[in-house]
Amino acid sequence: MSRLITQTISSILAISFMTVLASCKSHDAINFESNTKDELIEFMDGNAGQVVSISVVDSAKTYQYHLGALENGNTPNNQTIYEIGSLTKTYTGLAVAKAIHDGKVELDKDIRHYLKNNEYKNLELFSQHITLRHLLTHTSGLPGNFAASHEDIEQGRYFEKISKYSRDDYFDDLTKVKLNSIPGEDYLYSSVGTNLAGYILESVYQKPFELLISEMITSKSGEQGTKFRRTNTEISEVTVGSDGNGNQMPLASAYWFAGGGLTSNVESITRYIQHQLSSEPEVALSHQLLDESWTGHGKAFYWHTAKDDSNELMLYQSGGSMGTSSWLVIYPKRKIGIFIVTNVAGENTQPKLEAISEKVFDYLIAYNKALKLDG
Repeated sequence: MSRLITQTISSILAISFMTVLASCKSHDAINFESNTKDELIEFMDGNAGQVVSISVVDSAKTYQYHLGALENGNTPNNQTIYEIGSLTKTYTGLAVAKAIHDGKVELDKDIRHYLKNNEYKNLELFSQHITLRHLLTHTSGLPGNFAASHEDIEQGRYFEKISKYSRDDYFDDLTKVKLNSIPGEDYLYSSVGTNLAGYILESVYQKPFELLISEMITSKSGEQGTKFRRTNTEISEVTVGSDGNGNQMPLASAYWFAGGGLTSNVESITRYIQHQLSSEPEVALSHQLLDESWTGHGKAFYWHTAKDDSNELMLYQSGGSMGTSSWLVIYPKRKIGIFIVTNVAGENTQPKLEAISEKVFDYLIAYNKALKLDG
């Protein structure tokens, strides 16, 4: 009799446990979308005119959400064009990887080998020359920007300065620049260095950088919306953003180059993520660690790198313009990528996007575990 009671109690407990487990699995699966949207809603905090778009790629599956309304009342969608700022650098890095794969450039060769008609004796310090490795990891010793100074930004002259800055101006400044540190020693985030990588690619391929990005990347990935927009008609397609105080900001991407000039939309960046998760040889090369610290953080081809909770490599980059902020993270082994963009560029906007990305990643992992258990 006691044995029968014991078996009955065990069965009841087992059924109860399975019921609770099924409930948890269902909860995780159902709430992935709502949890993600809740994070975005909390981030926007009811700010009028602010929008946010997100794309989550998980192997062959994609999840894309758009929240908020623009000043004209329109809700963003997969075709809404945004400036993506320094996410452009990852395209430049991928193009450099392709050039290495093609045998056009070498990672550790003196970059002056690729610069014609000038010796640029100033591009070395204590007999140490700059290499593409240094450009790709922001350790070249070159300054952050040429076109405008911090004083220009503080006094409101930044847009006027960059709108008049030309390629000739860049190379004139390059002949005069003094390196801040010995190449390879110190980190300094440098759009000057990234633009130089773009000019080197133009030199070795004898093609405009914009055409190279199209041929090497966007035509392969199918990114019809990712492009440099220079004409007034093209610029008018781009979403206008604001600073953290609600002031409308001008669009700067038309005057930026390899360090930040691209614009795109959710549909195209989704395709870019899928391309970054592909088996293309230049993609694998571009994920190669070029520099790593004792903390586990490192740098690849214009990617920052770290390890996730499972000790797997993750690559990330933030993108900021004068009125737009974006975040892109790739988990190559897991075949996961997350892109978030908003039309606000406040002081803490990008760190907030990073935090949202981490939570969305956790929601996705929980969701996948739930689906696996249900299966």
